[in-house]
Amino acid sequence: MTYSEEMLQALEDQDLDEAKKKFASALRHDDDDTLFSLAEELQAIGFNNQARRIAEKLLQKYPDADDVRLILAELAISDDQTDEALLQLDHISQSSEVYPQSLLTAADLYQSLNLPEVSEQKLLTAKALLLDEPVVDFALGELYLSLGRYQEALLYYQSLTEAGVDYFAQVSIQQRLAQCLSGLGQYEEAIAIDEKLTENLATDDQLFELGVLYQQVNDDEKAIKILTRLQQQNADYSSLYRPLVQSQSTLGRYDQALQTAQVGLGYDEFNLDLYRLGAEAAAKVGAKHQVEDLLKKGLKIDPEAQSLRLMLGEYYLRAGRAQDSVALLAAVADQEDEADPQINWELAQAYDQLDEVDQARENYFIAYPNLKDNPQFMKQFALFLQSQAAKDELKMAVQQYLKLVPDDDEFQALLLDLENNEF
Repeated sequence: MTYSEEMLQALEDQDLDEAKKKFASALRHDDDDTLFSLAEELQAIGFNNQARRIAEKLLQKYPDADDVRLILAELAISDDQTDEALLQLDHISQSSEVYPQSLLTAADLYQSLNLPEVSEQKLLTAKALLLDEPVVDFALGELYLSLGRYQEALLYYQSLTEAGVDYFAQVSIQQRLAQCLSGLGQYEEAIAIDEKLTENLATDDQLFELGVLYQQVNDDEKAIKILTRLQQQNADYSSLYRPLVQSQSTLGRYDQALQTAQVGLGYDEFNLDLYRLGAEAAAKVGAKHQVEDLLKKGLKIDPEAQSLRLMLGEYYLRAGRAQDSVALLAAVADQEDEADPQINWELAQAYDQLDEVDQARENYFIAYPNLKDNPQFMKQFALFLQSQAAKDELKMAVQQYLKLVPDDDEFQALLLDLENNEF
């Protein structure tokens, strides 16, 4: 037995002191081929420092050993030493047996550096050298899928299935096909694949993907069934709660939706969507205190969450708490150069309730350029101007409203009065 083999045996026995001794002996006495194999084994089990010592020793002895350079490059990547990894990869000859593998390693590195174009170039070069190599097809499929280039990804995953590859690197190729089809809007085809994958045992990701696909085709009943199955299988899978609450709400099951949102927040307290959806469900069932509580908790997590702020402001308005609405929204409107026009609209309504007419008028006019195509806003704006007897501005607002809702007889009559100076 070589010292290298004895070292690996000591590691298997978890005897680190003995492994250290055998490693020192291997460096001194084992032949180069044996040491190279040991470096590969050590790299595979995460003993990078020891693998690097062997590789550096071999490279010193064999400066043209590209297979050793490849190991050093991969070790450098593991240690986030990007420059060193690129240096080793650049020195690998195009005529080398490991050149195609070096291209794959470089592609992974460039993708991690957010340079997908360079990564694609490396993979396509590898594809030209290795026409029927599944690892290249898989890598190209993964790259294109990550970039949202679903049609191109689909072609490479289909190539794998045609070659009889069902799984690669513990990834289901059929599931990847479903993801591509979903990305292309071919939801029914994607569902057909995922239904087969989840007939018996299914991974969390497969169930989640199928549940969301059912939502895409407006089959919320099946979405609830699958997402509930996922919840029973793994309640910690926090992503399931948002679509589950959405489907429950879509079907009018607001009590369930509120309960699901609260459970989901127990697993992910930073999920702002669950605060919003939970508050919406609470409003539907008349749980007023829970509406306010959920929205306040969400804003405590993220004070910049305007959707939650707007909902809370609207809640205060409906509850007759205009002053609370102003306190919540006015500071935000003043601080931002381009505040959400919905904030100014809510402020206008709140100031109107408080009989602070000038402030209400100012906020209506601030919101107008962005909301003039919103019929609800224009009708409310017109009614405010009517209450203030602002004839010229009222005429403008009524005309704009009637462009949006031309069959409103009441406002047609109002416009006629304005044009005949009868207002």
